[in-house]
Amino acid sequence: MSLKNKTISVTAEKIVFPGRSLCRCEDGIALFTEGLLPGEAADVLVIKDKKSFREGVLAKITQKSPERIEPVCHSFGRCGGCTFQNTDYENQIKYKKIYFDELLGSLGAETGAILKSPAVWNYRNKMELSFFNEGDNVSLGLHCRGSFDRYVSVPPCFIADKDFLKAAEAVKNFANKNKLPAYDKMTHEGFFRHLVLRKAQNNGEFLINIVTNRSDLGAGLFEPIVKELKEYAHSIYWTHNGRLSDAVVVDKFELLYGKEHITEKLNVGGKDYFFNISPFSFFQTNSKGAEILYNEVLRLLKPSKSDTLLDLYCGTGTIGISLADKVKKVIAIEQVAQAIDDANENAKQNNVNNAEFFALTAEKWAKENNEKFDAVVVDPPRSGLTNDVIKFLTNSGAKKIVYVSCNPSTLARDLGLIKESGKYAVRAITPVDMFPQTYHIEAAVLLERQ
Repeated sequence: MSLKNKTISVTAEKIVFPGRSLCRCEDGIALFTEGLLPGEAADVLVIKDKKSFREGVLAKITQKSPERIEPVCHSFGRCGGCTFQNTDYENQIKYKKIYFDELLGSLGAETGAILKSPAVWNYRNKMELSFFNEGDNVSLGLHCRGSFDRYVSVPPCFIADKDFLKAAEAVKNFANKNKLPAYDKMTHEGFFRHLVLRKAQNNGEFLINIVTNRSDLGAGLFEPIVKELKEYAHSIYWTHNGRLSDAVVVDKFELLYGKEHITEKLNVGGKDYFFNISPFSFFQTNSKGAEILYNEVLRLLKPSKSDTLLDLYCGTGTIGISLADKVKKVIAIEQVAQAIDDANENAKQNNVNNAEFFALTAEKWAKENNEKFDAVVVDPPRSGLTNDVIKFLTNSGAKKIVYVSCNPSTLARDLGLIKESGKYAVRAITPVDMFPQTYHIEAAVLLERQ
């Protein structure tokens, strides 16, 4: 008999990636829900009933864990930003280690202790907020969990840099004062779309990007808010986006005030490196956490001055540049041309002369180039490596490969395929927590040629 649309009582066994509570129904079938800590009992409304699993929505917790605490944010549970405010940071680390080990424990290498984030609150150096209409007023916020058209208001947000909240409040007040509505994704009408905020937290520089629908309104409209924001912002942009997609896409952008980019400082291997961050360039969202991650990459790789290093999915060149003085040469590949432009500028800024950057996909570069290299760093998107790149790596002959991943599920899949080749062995796995209060976990993995 189907249990769909019925409320049942369950007990959470554990938390599994990506941050879901695994329960067991009376007939032994697994049920996945959200928001329960291990050992907690609850009433759950079943919304999906399949042969091998069920999914449910938490209705009421009937027995709480002693590890549960009161979330600091009143939007917790509704907002898509955080998943772990209901327990303290040490417990978050414990749960992450358990599901990380479950995903990667079969690879034959012991996973190390999680390297913790230096900050557990206000650590995010980038936030992308959405404008939305609330009656006659415009508000700013984040998507509700699992929804593309419902939002929770910000501020507050306790993982965002504190300056972000001040800027968000100022821009929201400006929008309402000018009576310009938020963009409506259904009618495709309205003006304000997104507010993208970026902070070089180690350098104190702040970039604000106001994203609107395409408009004939002139930049003079923004003079009052620019005057207010420039008291603490170093760059203020206006981006025009007339696309139907909800993603932040550029039709045109204008620098309203200040520098074209902000500059972040990262200390890797005891040396300071400086990286420009433009409105749309990729940069790790936790600056102090990025220093820990990149120093772990350096520790695992142990590069030699005679090595040629291949940096795949290099983004704006942060890893390759921070390792350049430890090797003979860096070859860096990234498919986004603007990121390669930024990488070349970052190399100049750090007096790096032994790095070459190429705007190609990893697959295309692997197919067209026969250059030899001794070590590889790969830092792919959440989807992981393609089969072509895995084949290329296993046939590369590199002595060492360090795989940096933001998704332990695709990481486990890819490492298993690389290991199956018989040419590389997993030697060390280090999880790095870049995202406190969420289920996310980064990792750096060392593979060595056999």
